[in-house]
Amino acid sequence: MSVLNEEAVRSVIAKASTPIVFRGFVDNWSICQWNIEKWCSVFGDKEIPFRCMKRDFISDEPCWERRCKVKNMTFKNFVDNLPTSDDWMYFDYKYVHQWFTGDDELYKDISWKQFGYPGKGATDTTLWVGSKGAHTPAHQDTYGVNIVAQLYGKKRWILFPPETGGMKSTRVPYEESSVYSELNFYCPNNIDAFNGVTGARMVELSAGDALLVPRGWWHYVQNLEPLNIALNIWLPHDKDSSAQVSEALIKILVAQICKDLPQETAKLIVNPNEDDISDTPLAVLFLQLETVANAYLDNRRKLRRAKRQRTCEEDPAPSVTEEYDLKTLLENQANNLEVAATITTDELINLIKQNLREYANMDRPLQDEEVDGATTTLCLTKAVIDAFSESNVIDLVKQNLFARLS
Repeated sequence: MSVLNEEAVRSVIAKASTPIVFRGFVDNWSICQWNIEKWCSVFGDKEIPFRCMKRDFISDEPCWERRCKVKNMTFKNFVDNLPTSDDWMYFDYKYVHQWFTGDDELYKDISWKQFGYPGKGATDTTLWVGSKGAHTPAHQDTYGVNIVAQLYGKKRWILFPPETGGMKSTRVPYEESSVYSELNFYCPNNIDAFNGVTGARMVELSAGDALLVPRGWWHYVQNLEPLNIALNIWLPHDKDSSAQVSEALIKILVAQICKDLPQETAKLIVNPNEDDISDTPLAVLFLQLETVANAYLDNRRKLRRAKRQRTCEEDPAPSVTEEYDLKTLLENQANNLEVAATITTDELINLIKQNLREYANMDRPLQDEEVDGATTTLCLTKAVIDAFSESNVIDLVKQNLFARLS
């Protein structure tokens, strides 16, 4: 089959190993047609927190959340400030159900049905509202498959395969399910750090476009226009149950380290949404580990039973599921489907140099919060966390743990 229907999209999501772009796929969503006045009306008078940083900020490290200020304002005030603000501003990674009720128009209009998931809606969706230059540091999501729908403005995605070398992965600052890169893709002091980074793909999303980011792909995301609005959802993946055990183990390590450190030092180790980690009792952390470990083992037993049952069946029923071939879907131009384009290392470096030309101010002294939020002072503490969090270490711990629990 070469027609991009709901079944085909769900099949692509399940099988894709490279980022896939769905051009104009969500143009039919009413929220893609909303203008600025409509968005102002939808947000109303509620004050929302924007993460802010000077646009001309240049650093060896990425713009960690801890280095940002938070400014509360209405959506209308945010829009009115766009032409004169020296900051980029981001109301990012906010679950829709935490800011809107079931009676709100935005809440009611969100559905992921045409992606093959009719049961997914506003309660599963996160909202991203930002200005030009607002960005997310390069990172990997350890859970799920990421589906992004661009509603307003234009956004650039730079992506790398999970196994890409030279990304300098770190778990500091720690956030469950996020593995960050130490590379600063926004305005780095040292452009030479990117010389050994290969395998990049680049996508620019406009309103109405959607993007599939396969599990584990590195991504750096930056807004290109004055106002950008997007939604996303993480859909479950077969490897999530194993990843949850890894994350529970790392969380125990980070929490115990933070408990015995001065508060100001402990804060540098975690993202602001993990500030309560050192207050979490060890018993609770072990209960969380026990829950996800048992879930993983139960799932593994079910899969083994199902495999034995299939082996014992003399005449298994033929599959009636429609098979969708990605190559055929891509060849049908009516689907407006494309694989994210590869870019060379030189092209990647040119994109970063373009940022430096547009934003960077080499002469401006850093403000106190920009200096205080750096993780470079952590040295040995950071090195210990990163060493224990390496996948080969955690995988060995899991292997030994499951052997004792089985």
